[in-house]
Amino acid sequence: MALWTDIIDPATLTGYARAALADYEARRGTLAQFLPNRDVADVVVRFIKGNSGLVDVAKFRAYDAEIEVGRRPGGQRVTLELPALGQNLPVSEYEQLRARGGSVSDAQALLSIQTVTRQAVQAVSDSIERMRGVVLATGKATIAQDNFVAEDDFGRQAGFTLTAPALWSVAGTDRLAQLQTWNDLYLDANGEAPGALVMSTRVFRAFAAGSQMQTQLINGQARNATLQQVQDQVAGAGLPPIVLYDRRVSVDGVNTKALPDDRVLMLPAPVATDDWMGTQLGATFWGRTLSSTEPGWEIPDSEQPGVVAGVYRNEKPPMGVEVISDAIGLPVLSNADLSFAAKVL
Repeated sequence: MALWTDIIDPATLTGYARAALADYEARRGTLAQFLPNRDVADVVVRFIKGNSGLVDVAKFRAYDAEIEVGRRPGGQRVTLELPALGQNLPVSEYEQLRARGGSVSDAQALLSIQTVTRQAVQAVSDSIERMRGVVLATGKATIAQDNFVAEDDFGRQAGFTLTAPALWSVAGTDRLAQLQTWNDLYLDANGEAPGALVMSTRVFRAFAAGSQMQTQLINGQARNATLQQVQDQVAGAGLPPIVLYDRRVSVDGVNTKALPDDRVLMLPAPVATDDWMGTQLGATFWGRTLSSTEPGWEIPDSEQPGVVAGVYRNEKPPMGVEVISDAIGLPVLSNADLSFAAKVL
């Protein structure tokens, strides 16, 4: 198949694809608020894996005395290869014939291509989102497919991936005391408290069903607390706000939770999805694909990192058309101990 630019060129389609991706993640919710997107013009990333966000205090000095040389935070230098991903979606002969049936054939063909492009980009978005969930839940980036297997362990300490000693499915479990204990562990390890409690609606309901959270009605009956009431009690206990997260993706046709809905995460406060400098937890790195550098795609150097899209067409019957999304990317924890995951159900 040859690159087909009669309807839309790859640079323009790539701009459309990235706008569609941003809109899709804004509607569905994304863990990029904790592992924000970062573009790199490479397929390899290098970073310092640290244990704490703290730096040594500055020393006081006498006037006219020289300022002492400080020490930068230590850490292991890590080099990591980013894997490739993408999807190839066909536009059938029948769809093309129907699209070209009217007087505005080019406009209809463009609409078909844009529709398929959104689907191809959503596939990439969901794959990366699911991997963000794996990384935050386990401290590792584990890929186990029939065609590709990889695992990157970011070194989260063993005690930060645990099962609660008393599960929240038991009404008498002291949920607040557990969270406060884990909050203290997080604070001791990192020198700062977590900024968010991330949990599914299922976990939240189990949390709100606890006897500590229930509201007593006038007739003596108990009612589970509302989200705002729970937020108020959590804040009163010195804990960060709750962030509900329930995104699902399709894996081989199976409805799959992007983040396991049986656990609670403690993470730094959320940031904008492209503010990778606003958090020390890590980032979602997007590399530069070989397709983006092809002269025929005409994508400027500064725009090459990230997901790209193009259309290919076979000149022989049935003259198949394919929309291809191509990307290189992986969520990475640079300070893995800034993430904490507890199985509570």
